[in-house]
Amino acid sequence: MKIRTKESFSDFLDSDLAWRKKELTNLRNNIRTAKAKSLPTSLRAGTVLLYAHWEGFIKNAAETYLIYVKFHKLRINELDKCFLALAVKQKINEFDSTSKSTKHIQFIDYILSPLDERAKINVENVIKTNSNLNFSTLKELLTTIGIDCTPFELKENLIDEKLLNYRNTIAHGQRLLVEKDEYDILHSEILNMIIEIKNQIQNAVTLDKFKK
Repeated sequence: MKIRTKESFSDFLDSDLAWRKKELTNLRNNIRTAKAKSLPTSLRAGTVLLYAHWEGFIKNAAETYLIYVKFHKLRINELDKCFLALAVKQKINEFDSTSKSTKHIQFIDYILSPLDERAKINVENVIKTNSNLNFSTLKELLTTIGIDCTPFELKENLIDEKLLNYRNTIAHGQRLLVEKDEYDILHSEILNMIIEIKNQIQNAVTLDKFKK
């Protein structure tokens, strides 16, 4: 994936969100016009798909942001602290996984250096949701890329007890009946959070917030 400019990054986020919004809007319209007999099934399917887009968009956006930052090949001392942490973490993992004194000394030299070498940011297996994007996981994920999670703190119960709990119950084959009004609120709240996170990440790119 080649996301090298602010414009291409913005286009990617806009495109990824657009098809998800369209699908969710179509689904909600189908739910609103569903006959009584098919409504419970539509609501259950809608809840699972709503979670899928919640996790899918946020994971995609965060990973693409990491790829964008890595492409710029900044020096370690040019990075904001969250990306500095990712660069240093890789060195710590190398230190921890070996018993070689030469590697340990190299790590100490690295820590004591002016940190003006190119940062090596690993983008693989950094953004993890474990198919369980609850509030705690969301907070860690956003913190990893320097995005403020404060606006979503009041949504913890909505995310954990409603969206995630309902999705898990349905996905595990249990008979959970979702109320139509409840789904409508859940749909609006989750979509608004997706849009807010998208805007924050896009703003971080626009303002070069990944730089020190």
